[in-house]
Amino acid sequence: MSSINGYDSNAMSALFSGLQTTTDNSNNGVYGINLADYASIKNGSYSKLMKAYYADEKEAASKTNSKNDTDDTDQTLAEIKSTTASLKTSASELYNSKSLFEKNVDGEYDMEAIYDKVKAFVDDYNAVVDSVGSAETESIAKAGANLVNATTNYVEMLSKIGITINTSDFSLSVNKDKLMNAKITDLKSMFSGVGSFAYQIGAKASRIHTMVADKVSSRVTGSSIKDSDSTSTSKDAASTLARIEENANTLVSTGTDLYKNRTLFMKKADGTYDTEAIIDEVSAFIKDYNDLVIDAENAKSKGMKNAIAGVIGVSDEYKDKLAEVGITIDKDDNTLRLDEDTLKKSDMSKVKELMNGTTSFVYQATAKTAMVVSQAETESAKSNTYTDGATYSNNHNTGSIFNDII
Repeated sequence: MSSINGYDSNAMSALFSGLQTTTDNSNNGVYGINLADYASIKNGSYSKLMKAYYADEKEAASKTNSKNDTDDTDQTLAEIKSTTASLKTSASELYNSKSLFEKNVDGEYDMEAIYDKVKAFVDDYNAVVDSVGSAETESIAKAGANLVNATTNYVEMLSKIGITINTSDFSLSVNKDKLMNAKITDLKSMFSGVGSFAYQIGAKASRIHTMVADKVSSRVTGSSIKDSDSTSTSKDAASTLARIEENANTLVSTGTDLYKNRTLFMKKADGTYDTEAIIDEVSAFIKDYNDLVIDAENAKSKGMKNAIAGVIGVSDEYKDKLAEVGITIDKDDNTLRLDEDTLKKSDMSKVKELMNGTTSFVYQATAKTAMVVSQAETESAKSNTYTDGATYSNNHNTGSIFNDII
């Protein structure tokens, strides 16, 4: 595997030099990285990828229109798009599969099947790290760094089940014997459900995939096209708007089902709550919420940006109460994270307050999401939208607002 943006293996190994050892000393910093190493990352001693991750937000914003945002070749973008699509799939096959982590008819776990799925996930992860490591586009490089840093957050647990981070190139390695003999509870915690490592990585891969897809869509072939500020022209492609509208409609449906479900938070005959059912419903909402936020991240029109900001703003308003029940906001991409164990142990009256009824967080987020649907429809109905070839489509003449969807 090649070095990332010209930095050699020595620089990479320094970053993860202390990650394999568990310590409790005060020098440990972000994701277990020694604070001295962190300082070196901040001043640029390590790779461009890591510099992108730790870059000052204002500095990163000022570089939005720099040449680094258009440096990647079509081949590089195609490879990143392909590898992230594969990782999305292999991650989904893990975190969406309950049967994989359940006993079979013989009362045993199919450890070979689990290993095969995990190995496929690891292989796809490594392919993404390799392909994104070649990215020159600032936003894509930073998203790749976010993915790598998310992995370091799980380094101790990964090691526990036989997966280690290779210090030379950021790739993962699987020890089959150790994984096959790992506790099923540990494997399920890492790979099953929306609170798992597999879900977090799949979400970040999805984010990179969307970023690349939108970049490819907005590239101009031939003469350049300047963004129009006309009220009859949307800066978003028809396919982008269709994707946002679909995800928003899905979240409205999931959110409505959750905040209207009165029986979900009723105690059973034995006086306990059906925590598994509650987790399933909350997980579905979080997954659909994250799908919308990820796909809408690259919206260009002011109206769409404001509508999405409204949804994210609700989460930010409730962040302290959400954290109390195990739901936190990922600072890198505004997605939500769920800690199932914390949710299970939480006061269900607090969970109900956040998830159920017309004064809840879910209701407020759902209402804001309905505005996203409306805004997507408004943008799509304009006389012109961008096509995936970065030209204008005249929707008024064709009579089809989604005539350029592929």
